[in-house]
Amino acid sequence: MNTLEKLELLSENCSDNTELERILGQLLNVILTRHHQKLAIYNLDIDEFEKKYNLTSEQFKQQFNSGNLGDEMDFFEWFGLCELRKDILQKINKLEQAL
Repeated sequence: MNTLEKLELLSENCSDNTELERILGQLLNVILTRHHQKLAIYNLDIDEFEKKYNLTSEQFKQQFNSGNLGDEMDFFEWFGLCELRKDILQKINKLEQAL
């Protein structure tokens, strides 16, 4: 059974829309909590890079994208973390709007 079929089954077996909304809200809250945990880890790692190189992430990204920084592995990891943070913030925003 695929995910859509499971959602349809859930919808068919809830006594009313209020119950379905409550269940979906709980599931979305679990996902939101996980995203906040990931965000906290990303922020800690990014903070370490900002302190190590004495740059904000915005300053770093500008310099990285313009080619002013070297090819150190740290820079690629930092850039990846910034992208992950951006993505997770968008997901958090969508989830919060849904709740």
